[in-house]
Amino acid sequence: MGEDTVFKFKDEESFKYFINNNNEYMVINFSGTNVIQSMYMNSTFAKLSKEYPNIKFIQLDRYELYRVFYEYKVSKVPTFMFRCEGGFVDMRADSGPKTLTKKVQEYSEQAKITVHKIKDEQLLNELFANNNFLVINFCSTRGNSCFQTNLTFAQLSKKHPKVKFIQLDIYEMSDIFNKSGVVKTPAFMFLCDLDDIRLYYDFNSHYLTMRVEAFSKQAEADQADQAN
Repeated sequence: MGEDTVFKFKDEESFKYFINNNNEYMVINFSGTNVIQSMYMNSTFAKLSKEYPNIKFIQLDRYELYRVFYEYKVSKVPTFMFRCEGGFVDMRADSGPKTLTKKVQEYSEQAKITVHKIKDEQLLNELFANNNFLVINFCSTRGNSCFQTNLTFAQLSKKHPKVKFIQLDIYEMSDIFNKSGVVKTPAFMFLCDLDDIRLYYDFNSHYLTMRVEAFSKQAEADQADQAN
């Protein structure tokens, strides 16, 4: 393990630019100078940043960024906020070292889930050419409109390895959205050999899970047929 990689921001603009331009998994430590419990937990936070490099660790001080604390309704320090896919997942106040460590461990496992977040059309075409069963999540990572389905999509990618999961952001791949005829987010496209293409809107997490499970069974049956 190397040095801790805790990002410490002292101005609101830099902090908001960072979180708005990163869709990675983050833990934000809302801390307070001279608050004993907060100072105690800062060392645990720094230690965890060494052990879990697949998560971004951010630390803010209420005396420097009190407006951010007010905006996110943080009234106690330390408070730990967990963020992924452009939205906030969970908030924990007054967590001790064991509780925080357990939560970060779980969060790190979730961060290992494989969703291909494509920003290049050529790479997307290569995935089309080399994979038979694909699910594409046409989403927006700004705001909360796609937040829950993005989380479900990531979780499903871990459970169904026979299917390739691809995520496209409208702010990065707008041309593909237009070419695919996608008119709103979230939208989910299921592709089988590029011959059977189905586009769905208004899926909540329940219906997305059901459709992916059926699609995964189809992929498994197809691979079994090819093996015989």
